[in-house]
Amino acid sequence: MNFEHMGIRWGYAFLRTTSHAPGLEDLLVQAVEMYLMGEEERNVKTSNYEGKLYTQRRHEILGGFGGQRFDAELETTQGRDSATFLVNEQTGAGSGFSRN
Repeated sequence: MNFEHMGIRWGYAFLRTTSHAPGLEDLLVQAVEMYLMGEEERNVKTSNYEGKLYTQRRHEILGGFGGQRFDAELETTQGRDSATFLVNEQTGAGSGFSRN
């Protein structure tokens, strides 16, 4: 499938976590990259955390928005932590939750 509209792929992504570890926005970028490339798992490592980012290709809803769920299991400088990301593409049939 082609998810381009006028040559551009676009959508939105949400991060849900209680973590205060710096640099989690990088994980959000990696979740979007994984979505676009069809990857299911990545090992992640920075000076603030290391762990695994993965998806089981499930879709979930957060408020009025939905998307493919990605989870991160991390060891941070402050202990074990986790984060959840929702990624939704709006340029095609990427999700049945919201179509513009």
